[in-house]
Parts: sequence; C-alpha cells; structure tokens
Amino acid sequence: MNNQLNNISIQYRKFSKGQYVKHTQFNEFLDFFEDQDRLSRVMLQGVGIVCGFKPELIYTDKLLSSIRLSQGVAVTTDGDLLTLNNTNKVSEDLYVSDLKTIDIQNKEYTHFKVYDDFRVKYEPFREDNGLGKQVELWELATAKEADLDFQPINTLGNIQDKYLLLYLESYEKEVNPCRGVDCDNHGVQQIRNLKVLVTTADGIMNILGEDVLVKDPVSGELKPAPMDRIQPHPLFIEDILKYGKQERVIVEKLIAEQGTDASFSSDDIKDLYSDVLENNEYGKVIFEKINAIAQLIGLPTAYYQGFRNTLESFLAQKAGFQYAYDVVKDLADTYCEVIKLLPKAFTVNLPDLDSFPKHIMLGKLISDRQLDFSRHQFYNSSVLDEEKTTQRVRLLISCFLQQVQNFRNFTVADNGSTQIKITPSQALNPLSNKAVPFYYNISDEFLKTWNFDKTGNRSYRDNLAYNNWLSPDEQILQPLQFNIDRNSFYNIEGHQGMDYQKVFKLLNQIKDEKQLGFDVMILSLEELVDNKDMFKAYFNEYVEKHPGLEHRRGVQRGGTFIIVYESSENPVVFADFSLPYICCTPKVDIKLSLPNTVICAKAGSIPFTVYPMNGEVKAVVAAGLKGGVEIVDGQYVFNPVKVSPELYGQTIAFTVNGKPTSCTIKVIKESDVHIEVASVVYPVGASNATKVNFKVSGQNFTTYDYTWDFWQNGSFVNLKPDGEGNISYTYYDLNPSAIPVITANVNGNGCTQTIVIRDWYNGPVTVINDISFPKGNCCEGSVPSITAYAGEFQRFPFSKNSFVLNGTGSGAAILYYSWEQTAGPIVSLTNINTPSLTVQNVVIGEYEFKLTVIDSISGAFASDLVQISVYEG
Repeated sequence: MNNQLNNISIQYRKFSKGQYVKHTQFNEFLDFFEDQDRLSRVMLQGVGIVCGFKPELIYTDKLLSSIRLSQGVAVTTDGDLLTLNNTNKVSEDLYVSDLKTIDIQNKEYTHFKVYDDFRVKYEPFREDNGLGKQVELWELATAKEADLDFQPINTLGNIQDKYLLLYLESYEKEVNPCRGVDCDNHGVQQIRNLKVLVTTADGIMNILGEDVLVKDPVSGELKPAPMDRIQPHPLFIEDILKYGKQERVIVEKLIAEQGTDASFSSDDIKDLYSDVLENNEYGKVIFEKINAIAQLIGLPTAYYQGFRNTLESFLAQKAGFQYAYDVVKDLADTYCEVIKLLPKAFTVNLPDLDSFPKHIMLGKLISDRQLDFSRHQFYNSSVLDEEKTTQRVRLLISCFLQQVQNFRNFTVADNGSTQIKITPSQALNPLSNKAVPFYYNISDEFLKTWNFDKTGNRSYRDNLAYNNWLSPDEQILQPLQFNIDRNSFYNIEGHQGMDYQKVFKLLNQIKDEKQLGFDVMILSLEELVDNKDMFKAYFNEYVEKHPGLEHRRGVQRGGTFIIVYESSENPVVFADFSLPYICCTPKVDIKLSLPNTVICAKAGSIPFTVYPMNGEVKAVVAAGLKGGVEIVDGQYVFNPVKVSPELYGQTIAFTVNGKPTSCTIKVIKESDVHIEVASVVYPVGASNATKVNFKVSGQNFTTYDYTWDFWQNGSFVNLKPDGEGNISYTYYDLNPSAIPVITANVNGNGCTQTIVIRDWYNGPVTVINDISFPKGNCCEGSVPSITAYAGEFQRFPFSKNSFVLNGTGSGAAILYYSWEQTAGPIVSLTNINTPSLTVQNVVIGEYEFKLTVIDSISGAFASDLVQISVYEG
C-alpha cells in the first residue's frame, strides 16, 4: 500500500529570492508539513472514531428508504481526518477543486451501486491476504449524488448481514495532453474521495485480516498481510461496563411476603444471602471480566472454581454466611474501581500505521451490541494516558487475585480466644481506602495490593485491619487510642458465633471507654414476652418499623449496630445489621451546658455538663476549624485556647450524639500587650521625685483601656499610652526599702490582661555611716514587727464559681491589707484591700494568692502565700 506515512519527509528547503525551484524541491516542502500534521494526529492524539458516524435505518411504508449517517470525526492510521461533507461551491476553474462544507448534521443515503476499487486496489479490500479479488462492496449515495448507475436502497438485499465502512479513495488523477494551455499552470491532481461503503460479514472479516506473511508478487519478499493491528483495549471487551455492583439483600422482604406473625429462623435469613450468591453464581461474571482484562494485559488470572468451592464449604455453617456475601461484594467493589480507571489506561504507544490507513469501520447496520467488534473505537495516544492510572489498574487486579486466594475458610464460633474488635474505617470511600476485613489472611503480599498510595510510599503496613500483626506502630495496632475524627465508619468484627449477651457487654464496654458515637441493639427471632429491656426487640416488629436494615460489616458513626440471635435456647449471634441513625435505645433527653456563655481566648478550660454522660460532644464549626472541645481525664471540656482564631467573636454551638443543643459560647479575643520599664529617673539633690517611663507595645495597643496600681495598694488610676506607646508616672517620697509592685490591667472586649512589673527599682540607697542617740529611752522610735497570715491550703468545688479567703495581720494599731494573685488561671478579685478577699469566675485548676500587711505609720510590712485548688464538683 502506498500510504502517506510509509515514507515521510524529515526535512525541507528554504528558497532564496529569484531562485529557480524544481518540482521535487517544492513537493518536498509540502510533504514535510503534511507528514508532520498527520504524525501529530496519529502519535499525539489518537486514531479511530472520535465521535458520531452513527447509522440509522429509515423506513417508509415498511420499506427501507434511506440509511441516515450522522456527522462525525475519525482519524485513520495514515493520519487522514475524515468528516462527511457536501459540495458548497462548484469551481469555475477546471483545474481547481470544488469547495466543500462540513456544517451538516447528517446525510441520507438513498441509493447504492456495486463498487469497484480498480484505481487503488486497496489491499484490505482484497481476498487472499491482499493478493486476490476484491470483496463484495457497495457504494452509497444521496439522492443528489446518485446517477444512472445507482439503484434505490430498498433493493439492497439481506440488510441484516451488512456492515458499514468509510473509505478515503486516494489516488493521482491521470494527466491528459495539454490543450491550449501550458501544463506548468497546473499540477497533477490528488484525488481524495470519501466513500460510504457497505460490505458483508465475509468482507468485514477479510478487512480485519489475519496475522500471516504473504509473498509480494513483484519483489518476491515476504511481508505482513493486511490486518487491523490495533491492540485490543480492555475497555472494548464485550459488556465490560455492564456488571459491577453486588445485588443488595433486602431483609424486610421476609416481613413483606410473610407478615409480622410469621416465625423465622436463622436459616430463613441465611437463605436471603445464599440466594443472592447463587443467582450471580458467586461472582462468576466478575471473574470472567477481570480474567479477560488480566489476560489482555499479561497478568495472572483468578481461579473461580476453587473460590466457589471455598464459599460453598463456608456456607455450611449456621453463622458467618454474611462474610461469604461480603467477600463477593469486595470483589465487585474492586472490579468497579478497575473499570472506572480503564478509559485512561493501557493505551498503545505507537499504533500500527497499516492497520486502517484509508478506511474506518462503522459497524453492523443492525446491531444490538454495545461494543461492536466491526466498529472502530477511538484509540487515544499515550499522551492522554496517566501512567499511574495504568499502575493502579494492575495493582487492583492483583488485589482481586489476593482477595480470592486469601479468604479464610474458618469456623465461625466462640473458641475462647476470639476477640471483638472495632476498627476505624470509611463509609463511602473505595474499598482500597477502607480497613482490611478480618476474613482475609494478612501478609505483606496481600497488603501491598490493598492501597495503591500506601504501597507507592512504602507504608503498605499502615493499612488498618482487624489484626495487622505486621505493623510495629501503636496507631495501627490500637487505632482507637488515637484521633479518629477523619474516620466515618467502624468495622465491628469477631462477634458472630458468640453469645449475644457477651457481645452486647463487650461492644458497649469498648464504645463507652473510647467514646464512640453509635448505639447497639439486640434483635431476637423468638417473640419476647413482657420485654422491659429497651436495648432488645423482637425481630419482626423491629424490621417492620425500620425497613432500612442492611449488613455492612459494621456501623457508620452516629448509627445503630444491630446483632441478631435466634432464641434463648440458641443465643448465638448469627448475623448483624446496621441503621444509619441512632434508633430505639431508651429515649433520653439530650442536655448540654457550660458555666459561662462568654469566655476570654486565654482563659482556662471549663467543663461541659453532658447528659447522657456517655454522649459525644461536638462543636458545630466549619470543616478545618477547631471548636475547642477536648476530653480531659474522661471529661468533656471547652478549651478556648484551642479555638481557631477565625471563630473569635462568633457564637459556637454544640451537639450531643449528633443532636443539636441550646448550649452556646462566644470566645472573645484578648489583648496581647507588653509593658516594660524603659527608664527610671531617680531623685537628684533636694528632689524627692522618682519618674518611671514605661513602653507599651503589641498589636492594636492603642485601642485598649489601661488601669494602673502604682503603689500596690489596690487603688487603680486610668492612664493611657500615647501613639508611640509611651507613658510615665512620678513617685514622690518613694521609700527605697519598700518598692511597690506595679500592676497594669489592659481591658478590651470584656477581657482583662493583667501585667505585673516587679524589681523595677535600681536607684541609690541611703547609707547611714554613724548615728548618735540622745540620752534617755532608746527604744521610743523602734519599728514594729508586722505579721501576715493568708490561711492554710484549701479546696473549693467548681460549682460555686467563687470563694472567699480570710487573712489576718498583727503588729500595729492601724494595718493596711493588699491581696494579689501570683499563679493560676485569670480570675476576678474584689475586696483586695480588706482581710477577706473574694475570688470569682474561677475555673478548674491550681491557684496561689499573696497577702501583704503594711503598717501605715512606719511602712513596715509582711507577706504570706496561700495555695488553692478548684476541683470538679
């Protein structure tokens, strides 16, 4: 075949002004750019039918009147771009082609004639591997295009055995001797006629060809016979997208068909699952599809019959039948992941250029198949593929094989060593992102196929599982000990085959200890008489009221996990189900409260009062933000420090077990101001003034109010820094031996930041070198000895929200008292200049307070500290 891409131009010439150009040079120039254009289509975009070209048979009075072919786009392996067209303008010049339009929706072909490809002798249309006579072909034409050689389409016989083709008839028009003009004015015309052809089943099989070598009749050399050599893509396997999901077991069908008065046994429920498995032959169709894909891409296949035998043996037990259903569902889920990725995987890098260089197969005229072998698909370039997607598909097929080989045919019974485990998982994600079910044998080889991303970064042992003994990490071995907020589902495994009372106790024990958000319900197939246990119900009545029961191998967060046993004589759990909501456990009020409705951002934690006590508390905040809810020593607390700054000033609401409550709180942003002594001007000469210069800094420091206690006497004055943060205060007659502690309160938005400045004085101290006492009583001017007592260590309950400290002092007739806080969360202090200090707005924690007693005459003073503990109560 003389195809364009069989011999391509890889270079061309540039011409100089006035240069004589030979026809070979100019044609080389044209050929180079045409070849590049064709190669770009074939190698970088793809070949085959891009869209359209759908045939439709039109009948009038029950007779075929036309074949309507929709507009479309296709690319041959020789890089030809094919579309339907109509003549738009007939050329007035004999040597200039007519102008065509492709702005059409379809063309209706009403006539046909026998087609003879005598000019080109296109090899795919020839029998005997391209060397024999032409196969049967008929050319279609519209009413406008048909001439006297054409016949009406209704005379075309055996239409149900006809196949449609597009053929680009490509040849050079023979040059007639020039008459009256110079032949240099026109070149050799390149004919490109798009033909719509019809052939038979034998013709289409001949066009598809076979993989053999034939002898060239001219050179005698052996060459490949014409053949459509585009590698089959898994996506084009017959009905590959048709089957996927496992059939759902509808438990309520028992009640709907037989009524609530009927008596059921475990066998009746088991039959529901066995029937589903037998109806789909234990996933046989899935095996066939997966194995077809595996063979096509060179991977091992799964042994179906051995898998079926294992499940049939496993189903002989009273319990555990749901696990047989689960493993087939796992295979279906894996298969669904595979077919979602197929369109972007397994593209052939370089298509065979001789596969369909000048033709496109459009399929059988009358076909009931979704994917017709006689219709070309679009085979996209590897540029449009994702390498990781192909790797994912390969890993998923290997995972399918591992699931088949590693299903454990174990005895479902309580042997004394079986453990009930709850494993965090996901509700809606693909199977590969969920925890590994416990009915698989865990090995490195198995885990390497479970999750593509974890295998890619060599963390395949980090897959959560019932018993991932291969991982040394505590967060994998004991995941419930860590944060599982991102997990929306709990796998519950190991309980089937145990006594239902033991299961109920252990599940609730784990649930309450780990604060997991779901409920547990017990259903009995035996009618319950005088049942007062709100956690237990009669199967028939419960299913009638809640028809959404579904076995999911666990329960989603905020749902109800349901275990089923047969009777008091046979109390073994043989099945489990779940509901996506909390249902039908004892009706209890949901209550939640906090001691405050407004709190400062830097305040300590405050406890929630939760009812029921095991309720799960959550803040209602946007995804990605923190609402300040924490668990400390088993108690839910609100920690304003952990609240996202974006929530400052907003009302935060809370839920208990997913239900809204009226409890709210608002976190107020506190000031973050820094105050330091910039300089001190000490008295000189006869001056008695000591001037202290302060420097205030911090974000928005000018927007806050400031109160100062300069004399450590509880008397605060208002002083605000200037725009530069400068502020000064002058002491008069300051006693260097009794330098006061300076306290500044920064107030804003209802929150107070207290800043204490100590040891700021470093001035001169008067030294007395000599002293003379007059005769007489030397003790008349003695300094009194002052004592202060702040009290003993005390504990106060948080519920009181306040307490009073009673201090005492002695040593002088007139004493001045001053209280201050030296440690602990910020609180409100009143009566700080009296013996009895009132402390309010307390939180749980440890505190320290200091009492200073001063003789107002001599200035002598004494101090004492007291520790206080506020506890939950």
